[in-house]
Amino acid sequence: MRVFAGVEAMRGVAALSVVCGHAVSARPDMVGPGVAEGVLTLLASGVDIFFVISGFIIATTAAAHRDALSFIFRRAVRIYPVYWLVLLAAFASSSWIDLSPEKRPPLDLGLIFAWTYPNWYLGPAWSIAFELHFYAAVAAILAIAPNRLFELLFAGLGMVVIALVFRLQLGIYSHPLVLEFGAGAGIAYLHRNGRLLFSRHALATSAGLFAVGWYWIFVSGSADPQFARVPTYGLAAGLLIHAVVSAEIEGRSFSPILQWFGKISYSLYIVHYLVIKWMINFTEVWLLSTAATIVAGILLSIGLAWVLHIIIEAPLIRWGRGWSTDQQTSDAQRREGAVHIPARVD
Repeated sequence: MRVFAGVEAMRGVAALSVVCGHAVSARPDMVGPGVAEGVLTLLASGVDIFFVISGFIIATTAAAHRDALSFIFRRAVRIYPVYWLVLLAAFASSSWIDLSPEKRPPLDLGLIFAWTYPNWYLGPAWSIAFELHFYAAVAAILAIAPNRLFELLFAGLGMVVIALVFRLQLGIYSHPLVLEFGAGAGIAYLHRNGRLLFSRHALATSAGLFAVGWYWIFVSGSADPQFARVPTYGLAAGLLIHAVVSAEIEGRSFSPILQWFGKISYSLYIVHYLVIKWMINFTEVWLLSTAATIVAGILLSIGLAWVLHIIIEAPLIRWGRGWSTDQQTSDAQRREGAVHIPARVD
């Protein structure tokens, strides 16, 4: 499958956005409660960008390969090794530092497999639960009707809308943020059918919607912030990824630095929360100013994410792709080598 440099760059932007938001807001007593909440409210929109990107990449990948078992295996290899390692470190750390204001829950299977939210041990990992539920839906479609991927995906998203309108309780599948995966799948559908056209107005509209979302949620105080994210941050993220993908199709290039951040974005997203918690719980050890503590937390998170990516993430991704390719080749060879014996005619 083609690797979209622009999408990789936007992954880097999304990861840096979330990391900076958590670094600034980690100690409201140091920067002020208003600043902490305002910054995090805006920069948390990086998650909305991640969801749209995931919808685009997963739909594009699934449409190209159409093998449910291979899809599940590659997603598990991509998600769990780094998550489990950092979760183990967070679990051990929770004996002497507070990772969340609420009482520490037991480390049950829902948290071990990142299937439930919120995640007490790794706060940002709540979004992984949404990712996994989306993967499960795609895998089910691939197992049942791989040639109807987009039709069934859009039908499922229609069910989400119905659940929202009639307030049906379907767990994560009735959460408004699920619709952001649909925006990414819609972009994948347009790209697959050659209908993705670049528009200069998309980026300006996207920036405006991010600003509107921040004002609606933070300044006005939306009664339902999660719902408010979808028509603002979610739509803005959709327009952003639409513009980026269509621009790349037309030959535009993107920053190699942002692409590098995109490559380590998953490790950065998973590990930064624990690093920042360590930084703010031991400020007397570092003897740093507020600004220096924020910068140090960001830089240490990036450094550790880079190490995790090189040692764990990248080798496992290559292995998973190789295994998947070998399985597809083996299946194709078995199909081609099958001997069809005609029925006996007396």
